[in-house]
Amino acid sequence: MSDSRIRPRASVVASILAAAVLAACGGGGGDAPVTQTTAGPAAPVVPPPAEPAPALAPACTGCGAADGSNYTGSGTGVWAASNTSGTPVDVPVAIGGVNGKPVTLLYTNGATAQAMPALSLSVIQPVVGSLALQSVQAAPSARDEQTMRDIGEFNRTGWAALAGAKHPASQSEMAAPPPHAAVVNDVKNWYHTDGTSRSATLERQVLAPDGTTVNFWVETAEWTQSGSKVSDTILDALAAGFAGPGGIYAMLTSVGGPLWGPHSYSNLIAGTGQPVDIVILNFDNNATPFGTVGYFWGVHNLLKTSDPRSNESLSLYLDSETLYLGGTEGMKSMKMTMAHEGMHMQNFYRRGVKAGSQYAFQTWLEEMSAMMMEDFASHTIDPSYNAIRDVRFRDYVGYGNGNFNCNILNFTGFGPTCESYSVSGSFGGFLDRQLGLAFYKDLLTRTSSSDSQTVLDQAIKAARADSGFQQELLRWSVTSNSLMPAASSPARYGYPERVDGGFTLPVIDPSLYSAIRRLPASVAATLQPYGSFPVVRTGTGATFSETVRVPAGSTLSVVVY
Repeated sequence: MSDSRIRPRASVVASILAAAVLAACGGGGGDAPVTQTTAGPAAPVVPPPAEPAPALAPACTGCGAADGSNYTGSGTGVWAASNTSGTPVDVPVAIGGVNGKPVTLLYTNGATAQAMPALSLSVIQPVVGSLALQSVQAAPSARDEQTMRDIGEFNRTGWAALAGAKHPASQSEMAAPPPHAAVVNDVKNWYHTDGTSRSATLERQVLAPDGTTVNFWVETAEWTQSGSKVSDTILDALAAGFAGPGGIYAMLTSVGGPLWGPHSYSNLIAGTGQPVDIVILNFDNNATPFGTVGYFWGVHNLLKTSDPRSNESLSLYLDSETLYLGGTEGMKSMKMTMAHEGMHMQNFYRRGVKAGSQYAFQTWLEEMSAMMMEDFASHTIDPSYNAIRDVRFRDYVGYGNGNFNCNILNFTGFGPTCESYSVSGSFGGFLDRQLGLAFYKDLLTRTSSSDSQTVLDQAIKAARADSGFQQELLRWSVTSNSLMPAASSPARYGYPERVDGGFTLPVIDPSLYSAIRRLPASVAATLQPYGSFPVVRTGTGATFSETVRVPAGSTLSVVVY
């Protein structure tokens, strides 16, 4: 608030105080004349100085950014200017040596939503290519999507109110009897998310490398030993992929520890002697593969006396139609699903049951951690396939009107404008390659805070002391939204190949996705918290020059390659 708005009010107060003083001293009694003075002209109002525009500066080392205003002519150059003020500022951009190369202008926001400035867009139509002919993953129905969100919330917090009283550690195994040991051909009814109870038969029983029993149950109507439904061939592939040497179970436990174990709750299934049950049901009987293909639901870790829906089992659930109608892609998807849902199972035990429900990840980080496990497991499962490269990143750049302006902390699933699996998954794949396996293991086990963003920030700082959540999110946004070529990505940008702890993460080259990228066709009214918004300029000439208005709390990045 400026001085000109408070000075008149101060003058009135001063006059009242002066009159009060005169009255108290016997003023007006006629003994002495009262001298009145007239105030002089008010001092001119000087407006506060305008916020200085932040200077554009190189944001990479050993790259194509020669200095704040020149491109070397080769490689990738990245420049940035951050507006740390509380108001929008105009940033002059002038970069010589561009010589007609396209320039990407990228807004990346901080923690508070900001109004977007008016600006013109250069809409580039995709060039038809091989990637353009491949579709993004099939989305589940709205009802299935809501069911998965409800399950996620139950796994995060809902179970705790039903888990019963805690016992001392010495009594923790007295709460529930050990499970009955099932044998092949046993039949059991399994509660499904639609409220039905499905009869399934134990068709395969194998041992994981650590001796844990893994049971494969198949809904009775979905089993044909050698026919067109779930068959021996399908079960052999699933069993080898999950429980075989170096398989999904071994990878999960080597990264994050046991899937279940001792605990102190009275209403949870026994902490020892539990097999892993993989239950194959026809989820929706729609004669179509994909959609919702699997889930882990912590309700089944409860005793029936606590929740009658419980199957009293440490269990994962897979869709039968995807297995026998989805072909090779269906089997790949199902193996990735076992890795993904296996991480949810493991997080439920490690972060919820053992550490306390307050340490359960928020949905965005829970899903990101599961997709990071897909990333690490992919090459071992199928060297030709990577879940981040072939699904998550593809969907990030090609979904709807683009996933650019999405708040990563607001998980919306397959929302109308933001497909949050691909947003979280793409960021997780970036962190995997930049920071490695030790960072991922630290993230999974870190309980230094109950806030998921803080936990991720601290894990990043532990791996890269001069960085953090904001810095890595910015570099990921720049990499992804500019479709930065892998061959010329500067240090700390890009998705480089990484071989780490027996896992292989293949390189991801964003430039190969130009055929399916969907740039914004209109300017968003609001730049979302932690969102980004790209604009591509073409026909730039020898020097690119433009004054760009940058919202408060946001960073302008400029990319040339």
